[in-house]
This record gives sequence, structure tokens and C-alpha cells, in this order.
Amino acid sequence: MLTFDAAYLTSFAEKLYEAAGAPPDYARIVAESLVKTNLLGHDSHGLIRTKMYIGKAQDGSLQPTAKPELVQRSGATAIVDCHWGFGQVGARYGTEVAADIAREFGMSSVALSQVNHIGRLGEYAQMLAEQGLVGIVMTAGSMFGGSVTPYAAAERVFGTNPMAWAVPVKNGRAPLVLDFATSVVAEGKLQVARSKGASVPEDWIYNAEGKTSIDPHDFYNGGMLRTFGGYKGAGLALMVEIIATLLAGFAPVSTSEFKTGNPTMIMAMAIDRFTTPDRFERLVEELLVRMKSLRRAEGFDELLLPGEPEARSMEQRLKEGIPLPETVWAELTELAAELGVAVP
Repeated sequence: MLTFDAAYLTSFAEKLYEAAGAPPDYARIVAESLVKTNLLGHDSHGLIRTKMYIGKAQDGSLQPTAKPELVQRSGATAIVDCHWGFGQVGARYGTEVAADIAREFGMSSVALSQVNHIGRLGEYAQMLAEQGLVGIVMTAGSMFGGSVTPYAAAERVFGTNPMAWAVPVKNGRAPLVLDFATSVVAEGKLQVARSKGASVPEDWIYNAEGKTSIDPHDFYNGGMLRTFGGYKGAGLALMVEIIATLLAGFAPVSTSEFKTGNPTMIMAMAIDRFTTPDRFERLVEELLVRMKSLRRAEGFDELLLPGEPEARSMEQRLKEGIPLPETVWAELTELAAELGVAVP
């Protein structure tokens, strides 16, 4: 495992994306998003994605200069066509559209069409919460045929179909952000395990025959992720598949109509249309304090709130650096050589 400074990695990644055809501002958006995700400890959605993104730019399935466009607006709803550009660029634009509409109407729902992988969903939900709004984001797809099997089945039908929520909190605290896949883990966690040569827990995946496996390679050889929480997780995955995919103009990922993409729904709520923001944020803060003070169950030393592991990871990695598997660093340096970028 190698360790790097966040600013160093951001600068290097920017250069790679610019060399792949991205305008400087787009390259910075993507690089900063990925490196921040590494800082937060979610390596599955960090720089490990660079090889995929640049590969898509090279094969034409990602248009690095494409500008997202508001193509439909009706009351509190909108559709943003991302024109197969960088997902992070399209999602940031869609989030701002959602914020503007919510301030006007009290609520908003914005679908992203023709959109590539948008990265960590919590980033966009948090952007809304930082503007004093409640943010909800859900996305599906990304891989034709899906990657996840529902409870009691052994065949791919869903994407990992993650969801994220974020709310503002009083006393200058960072927004409360909850972000998780409806599969047991995000597919990128398997990429990380594979890059480290590590096994995975028994409840994460089935192999191609529908049998439990601890080898992440089995997933990439016809295996499948499982939903979290049994049938409840499968139910959530189903609803995300319907809402995020169909309303964005995509077909379900398991059908022949679906080719690629990360269909996304972004929703925002203006707190002042329901209650006073001060009261809302104060009561959220009081609830969080109450939760932290609860008596611990046997075998537990601490109760962690959503976002606490990420905050600790960021503090540690800002001090000590971001760890990258040697395989991921090799991918980045190979891309640099291919694109004519000097390794800093």
C-alpha cells in the first residue's frame, strides 16, 4: 500500500482528465470529487474509478466536454440532459437546479438523463443541506444486466441502487449525511478487495452458480451482489430502480433497452415551507446528542452516527495521507504514460 498527499493526487488526477479531453474546470470537479471520496474513506468511489472514466472517454461512451442542459421544466419538476458527459459535472448542475426549484416551490424533483457514473451520492445530498435544504438522491444502473440479485433469487436484475439523504444541523456542524447502497456493499468495494488480493465476507456475493463466495473475482465472472436486509433491501432496490430509472427516461438495467448510464433522481425540500429552520436544526441537534448519550448494548463501546466514520477518516488521511493499493497507483501511472502526462 502506498500513501499520498490529497493535494498531490488532486493535481495529478486533474492533469489526467485534462489530457483525456476534459476542460480544466470539469477536470477539477471530477478530480476533487474522487480525492475527497478517498479522504472520507470510501475508496470504492475514489481514484480507483479513474481508469474506468478515462476508458469511457477513449471509447466514446463518455463525452468529456459535454455540458449538462436543462431540457424540461414543469412546476417543481425538471429533467437535466447530461449528454453523456462526466457524471459528477451533470450531478452538480442537477443539484443546483433542484435547489433553485425547491426555493421557489418548496420542493423539487430533478431527473438526470444520459448520465454517466456520478460517484458518491452523499456529495450531492450534502450540497443541498449546506444550502439549508433537505436533500435526497437516488441512482440506479451503471452496468448492463445489473449487478445485484434480490432476496431469494440467484440472478442479476438490479444495480446497486444507492440512496443518500442529508439534513442541516445546528451549531455549525456539518450536515448529517446518510449514504448507502441497497446491495450489501457497493460494487466498488469488490474492486478494492480485488485490488488488494483480499477475500470478502460470506454475505456479500454469490458466484455464477448462486453459491456463497468470499472471492471477489467470482463477482466479475458472472456472480452477483446480494441486497442488504433480506427482502427489505430488495424492496428498496426495486423502488429505486423504478423511480430513478424510469422517470429519467431509462429502461430497467436488466432489460435489453438499457445500455449504460447512471439514471438519477435528485430531490430537495425547503425546510421553511414546513417549519422554521432554526427549530428544525435545533431538534435535529438534540436528537443526535440524545442518540450519542444512549446506554450501550452489550458488546458495543460506541454508537456512531452517519458521517462520523467519514469525518474520522478525513482527519486521519489529511494528516497521514491517502492509502492507495499498488495496483491502483500502477493504473494511474500507466494512464499517465499513455496520455503523455508526467507523474509529478
